[in-house]
Amino acid sequence: MTTLKTLSLKLTLFLSVCLIATSCSDDDDSKVYDLTNSNQNATNIVKEASRLEMPHLKNGCIVLVHSTTHKEGVNFIVEWDADKKAQRWTAYRIHKGQTGSAGYDGRFEEDPDLPTSYRVSDTYSYYKGSGFTRGHICASADRQYSKTANHQTFYYTNMQPQYYMFNAGNEDKYDSPWCRLESKVRNWGRSSGCDTLYIVKGGTIEEDMLLKNSRYPQGKIKGQLPIPKYFFVALLMKTKTTYQAIGFWLEHDNIDHSGDELSKYAMSIDNLEALTGIDFFCNLPDATENEVEKSFATIKWGL
Repeated sequence: MTTLKTLSLKLTLFLSVCLIATSCSDDDDSKVYDLTNSNQNATNIVKEASRLEMPHLKNGCIVLVHSTTHKEGVNFIVEWDADKKAQRWTAYRIHKGQTGSAGYDGRFEEDPDLPTSYRVSDTYSYYKGSGFTRGHICASADRQYSKTANHQTFYYTNMQPQYYMFNAGNEDKYDSPWCRLESKVRNWGRSSGCDTLYIVKGGTIEEDMLLKNSRYPQGKIKGQLPIPKYFFVALLMKTKTTYQAIGFWLEHDNIDHSGDELSKYAMSIDNLEALTGIDFFCNLPDATENEVEKSFATIKWGL
């Protein structure tokens, strides 16, 4: 099940909802909303905007909420730039209750709930022969609790062009920093000390927010599909009533970085926000948001 909304003032798309399923951790989120929060998302566009993993929504973009009939309910959420015809980010959760071995679906396909006018005409034809892999943002391995959830990760709305060495590493050893970070994210989210890990991942498709003389997209495949220059990961870990956060910023190249420590790419969420122009974890109360986003401690993440 998928719902779609647009933030454009001139255009609103409504899709009927056949089934509403709420994850077991949704109730935990509501505990923070009665506190002062000056930048939280409005929920009149899409009710899932209040979830803790959601960044502040960008005006004019489309929000795709992918859900299943599994008890988890919401699988992941995508913010889609209709003008650039590319995703800005994918947001989702991992917790130790997500068990299963559904397997890997492997059927790449257009998102059935994204109108053709908002995407390149045939995404597969853009990737074919381009030299870039179809890089998952919400990783397939992160969604093993149901076949439907895994299949949805193969929608092109959850993809960005990635160099092979960045995506897979040396000879399918999956030793690139991106691959190793994805594995770490799963381990952190399912660790005994974590209640829920809130995750936002994506690639840069907009102009550099700090260095105005350069651009974040490296170029475009066939003049349309943006190729990110950097990829980012923003993490918020909830443990009972406390939170900690960390960001990661990885340059997108086709070079062997298998020897790099992941701590090399770590930074505070504040710094990541300055680089991306995205307001992460805006649904936290202001005091909590300011505290967890201003700094990070690699030792707390085992890095």
